[in-house]
Amino acid sequence: MIQGKTIIVIGASGNIGSVLSRVFHEAGANIVLSARTSEKLEVLSKKLGTDRTLAVTTDATKPAMVEKLLLTAQNTFGHVDAVVITAGRWDRLSIKNQPDEARDLALRHFESLFLPTLVAAFTAQRFFRQTERDTGLIINISSHAAIRRELVGNLSYGPMKAAARQFILAMGHELQLEKSMVRATDLQPAIVNTLDNRDLLDTEEKRAQAVQPEDIARWIIDHFNDPNIPVEHLFDSQVIL
Repeated sequence: MIQGKTIIVIGASGNIGSVLSRVFHEAGANIVLSARTSEKLEVLSKKLGTDRTLAVTTDATKPAMVEKLLLTAQNTFGHVDAVVITAGRWDRLSIKNQPDEARDLALRHFESLFLPTLVAAFTAQRFFRQTERDTGLIINISSHAAIRRELVGNLSYGPMKAAARQFILAMGHELQLEKSMVRATDLQPAIVNTLDNRDLLDTEEKRAQAVQPEDIARWIIDHFNDPNIPVEHLFDSQVIL
């Protein structure tokens, strides 16, 4: 159960983040919506309603802004229980592209996928460990692209998601060595039924067979209070592209 818990969703205005925020809110949690642009956050906040909802514009690549986000959430709701990180979208890069295109896309993926995960998760674990309870949950919404080399067009997105995944796993291991109650988990969904993926999920059958963002949200809810939450989990799909 997550009723009364305070959950920060970084990337809340995105396709997955907005659904997670809605499901968490419907389950009774206090939701702190975070993204770089305030306009989309305001729209989402109005949809959810002002009750148990707070929107905070944040650049998750900047530690000071993430620290302010955590403190604002704590001051508003009295406590912070979890930070869920969902960042970036898949842009293709294959051997057919030019070297300059590869470099530019890799830099963009570094800034939009890996850096927000590192900064947000690192800052969150430090924040949680400094509280009296020394407890908290950090979840990174990664991708099956981080563990599947056979995906064509995955030469930049996959490596950056893999780097973010490895960071979360390594950080979680250090937290366990320190006997901390702060937990870190990396979730790896296959293709998700979102608007961004409608060009790939071009039939009702494909959309139904894809991973549903609501399923990711329910998995988090089911494992929220588990002290032995799995360190990583793959959400597979039956979609053949």
